[in-house]
Amino acid sequence: MTQGTTTPVAGAAGTAADVWAEPADRARYEQAVRDGLAEPRIARRLGTRPAVTAENVEDAMLGEAHTAQVRRLCEESYTEYRAARDRHVRNARALRDEPVEWDVRSVVALGCFTLWVAHVLVVGTLVYDFSILRRLAAFASSMLVAVVVLTPPMLWVLRRPRSAANLERQFIALWQLTSRPWLAFRSTRLRRRWLDDLRQNAVRPVLPQVIDALLGDDPYSVLMPDNYKGLRAAQDRAYVVPGNAAAVLERKLSMLDGGTVALSGPRGVGKTTLLENAPGPDDFAVATHVPAAYTPHDFLLFVFTRVCERYIEREGHPVPEFTRLSGFVRTARRLRSRLRRATRSLFFALPAAALVVLGSYAAARSLWGRHRDKAGSWTETAAEWAGDLAVEVWRGQNLGMGLLVTAVGLVLWGSRGSAGWRRFLRTLPRYVLVGVAGVLLFGVPVSLFYDADMQYQTFALLGRDRFVVGQLVLFCGAVAVYAGGWTLDDLKVLGRKLPPHYLTTPLALVVGALFGWRLVRDGNGSALLTDDDNPTRLLCLVLGALFLRLGAWRVRPAEPPLVTECRDQLYRLRTVQTTTAAVAPGATQVASLLTTHTSSLSTVPPNFPELVSDFRELLAEIAAQVHRAGHRTVISIDELDRLGTDAQALAFLGEVKAILGVPHVYFLLSVAEDVGAAFVRRGLPYRDATDSSLDDIVHVQPCTLAESRAIMDRRAPGLTPPDSAEVSPYVLLAHALSGGVARDLIRYGRRIIEVRQRGGSVELSDISRRLILEELSDTLAGFRTLLGKHPWTAQSAAVLGRYRALTGQLRYRCGCRADAVTTALQAFASQPGLPYHPDEPAAESTQGLLHEASTYAYYGLTLLQVFSPEDFEDRRGRAFARSATYGDPHFLAEIRLELALSSYSVRPLVDLARHAWALPVMEDWPPAAAIPAPRGEPCALHPQD
Repeated sequence: MTQGTTTPVAGAAGTAADVWAEPADRARYEQAVRDGLAEPRIARRLGTRPAVTAENVEDAMLGEAHTAQVRRLCEESYTEYRAARDRHVRNARALRDEPVEWDVRSVVALGCFTLWVAHVLVVGTLVYDFSILRRLAAFASSMLVAVVVLTPPMLWVLRRPRSAANLERQFIALWQLTSRPWLAFRSTRLRRRWLDDLRQNAVRPVLPQVIDALLGDDPYSVLMPDNYKGLRAAQDRAYVVPGNAAAVLERKLSMLDGGTVALSGPRGVGKTTLLENAPGPDDFAVATHVPAAYTPHDFLLFVFTRVCERYIEREGHPVPEFTRLSGFVRTARRLRSRLRRATRSLFFALPAAALVVLGSYAAARSLWGRHRDKAGSWTETAAEWAGDLAVEVWRGQNLGMGLLVTAVGLVLWGSRGSAGWRRFLRTLPRYVLVGVAGVLLFGVPVSLFYDADMQYQTFALLGRDRFVVGQLVLFCGAVAVYAGGWTLDDLKVLGRKLPPHYLTTPLALVVGALFGWRLVRDGNGSALLTDDDNPTRLLCLVLGALFLRLGAWRVRPAEPPLVTECRDQLYRLRTVQTTTAAVAPGATQVASLLTTHTSSLSTVPPNFPELVSDFRELLAEIAAQVHRAGHRTVISIDELDRLGTDAQALAFLGEVKAILGVPHVYFLLSVAEDVGAAFVRRGLPYRDATDSSLDDIVHVQPCTLAESRAIMDRRAPGLTPPDSAEVSPYVLLAHALSGGVARDLIRYGRRIIEVRQRGGSVELSDISRRLILEELSDTLAGFRTLLGKHPWTAQSAAVLGRYRALTGQLRYRCGCRADAVTTALQAFASQPGLPYHPDEPAAESTQGLLHEASTYAYYGLTLLQVFSPEDFEDRRGRAFARSATYGDPHFLAEIRLELALSSYSVRPLVDLARHAWALPVMEDWPPAAAIPAPRGEPCALHPQD
């Protein structure tokens, strides 16, 4: 194989050292290259071919062409960084190289200017809370002070040119000195931004290009996936790629308001995946599978049970457990669980309640003592007023109030069936509690503004600037440290990863404790904390929080009627209920014996028509509720294509179609291609169960080449470079072997990885050869097993010897004897059946198997000659140029699908593909010879093969 070198970048000029402004930038670029080589996706590609080493890649990246290319990719961020860096350097050089001279006049003028700036700051701070007019007056006075104070020294300085020049230089130096931290910060920030841009958007995309150039011919023929977790987890929904069939199914469902839609297609194309992903996240979905042996009654019983259980779970209620435990044992278990939860709560609740009561008892007693008489007086007055009013109404002395009371009573009776009134009466206590809690919680901060002592102590505390600034620093520091612990990444301490809040939370508590200690030690702060009304405020906060929690408490709603009905149906479907009653009147034993009556009632299992009726009724109610919420009810019935024959599947549809057609319910069925073909023939002189059972059908086709690439990219990222329009040869190989059938595509993807791990080679020629020969060997061994069940004679048994000889040749899969394997496959494929013998004609089934096996060998030989030789990309381009249809690798997948229909129609298609790929067809082969004998010992160069 030809090993290439890096391709020079067009337009790169100058040396590599001239690309970067200073050596430090080049060192940063070199470090970015080394960091990029250490990334797993790049490090995995190193060493795949002799020229692809870390040293060669680094040398190429540090060369003139690729350095200039990287520079262009991060030109904007690097230019901004260099501008900020140069400005910072010029500022530092000016401070160092341009000395500042001092004389008396310039120093006096600079001192006067400094005093004026301090005067403006002090005045601005003092008049911050004043009105606008007072601020304007202060500003005018500052300007007047500037004119009065600064004019004489400035005139004194300007009279002497040397002093004026010194003053100008002093101002410039002062500006340079004050702006130096900002310039350093900006330069550092832009440097980090450039480095991120360099790594992510420059070095990262250029490194694969350099490696591809070093790989030489067919760089994509080297197998280097980032990972293959998706190939291992074939059923994981996270790796599902929506295809054209999913879009077609969604369109058909959107056009129906309930109905039955069948998914038709060959096995393995993804019908089950479509069924699983068709319902939305909020839809009510029930998935069922058809067993191989079933009765309609049992199947409907199972579906009925699943619907009830899923709906109960959807509504957030527990599904009843039908166990053999006694009621006493189940009750004891529930009580033990609740007691355990109550014990955990009481462990904290009792000490907390005791401490709260102990701390707030004195304040509560004081409040009660102060307001007890007034509250009692108000209560007595209200009670007397209500009693007097009731007596007046009763005696007819207040006719207006009597009419009002009567009207209220009639309205109350009339609203007995109003759901709104019942809802209002249920929520009224909650609103009252929340309102009282709001008054208590918001009343506490409001009371602070009307407390003279609190205001006095607060203003006294705020008047001490140093103390206030220190407290603000401590408080903000505690908050910042605590918040930072939840935003930073994990820290490494003594080789162990620790969450940052493990360290920052104790530090924040220490800073907070220091804040509290300083506040308590201060006289004004201590007075604020020990105010006489603070216990009352604290009690109000506690009561407000308690009332707010009570107002937020919700009584567990009653079980919805549909949930109750589903629960009743589960008891009916899964249990047999028996009730026994005995009546024994009489006082004596003889009388009891003569008059004892016993009756026993037991439920009868529902018959099939009754079960269908109940199921449709319950499912219609569930679907109506789900539909009102804007969601779908989807019941999927899978594996109908595994019932055996199409007659069995049609018989199943005819038996269970009584449950179909429920309003707002979507029934999704996976059926075989035969059932789909029967539905397509509706309206012709042909009628079966599909005509009256199905509303529409979705034909799920095998994947196109683009869909196969999307699946493999999702499940094995890195197999095809994401920025490349070309499809990886390994995707083409798996697509051709599977015919685009999704299940087989994933299986062959796993086998490609397996062959690579077992053989150690990462080249397409080795991996494809091993995989194709393994597939041929396994398939032909299966044909030989099937042929072994047919009758054979001494004249015809030689065919089995040809199978044995070919299987022996395929056992050794290295390329040392490629010609022998090719000759053996050509000899086998050129003899599609038994030679005709008039005395012993071969059975038609035997001839069919032989022709199918030889055709598959012909197809396998074509795949071997397409994928195994080197320069695959070049040969692929030439094949496509000869014929865009037959030279397309997707045509090989179409041939694989045709094998499932007829082996006789496959041979012409294989000939067309071989013409496009410049391979000799069977008519151009030399006369068929005997299959070469397999070698007796393993290859010395490839013992594992």
